[in-house]
Amino acid sequence: MERPEILLDSICLDCTWEQVPAMLDFYSRLLGYEAQDPDDGVPMVTGPHITISFQPLNAYLPPTWPTETRGQQSHLDLYVTDLEAAVTFARSLGARDAPAQFGHTWFVMLDPAGHPFCLTLNGPLLKQNRRD
Repeated sequence: MERPEILLDSICLDCTWEQVPAMLDFYSRLLGYEAQDPDDGVPMVTGPHITISFQPLNAYLPPTWPTETRGQQSHLDLYVTDLEAAVTFARSLGARDAPAQFGHTWFVMLDPAGHPFCLTLNGPLLKQNRRD
């Protein structure tokens, strides 16, 4: 069977209703994406190739990573060219340093709802060179 066209369109992160404004502000400013908070739809930030949507839950419990109680649930790897500047910028927007770090080419942080994300120098160009 031939694979039909299937493209990754959106990543959805859970949060509380109260955290939606902070999540919209944080990710729109961090990534330079457009924030959309429609009255009758899903709050999201939209960029050139992907959307991050936020699913408000009344009983949201944040990840507990690096402990396994609730793990990381999911995480984003965000490619950067200047790791120190990206970490400083993310902190200025409300990101927190994760309690554990595991390498020198990435830095693990937590968004306003506690989701881990990595700022990494290991981006698309490095991955492309590995395939060659």
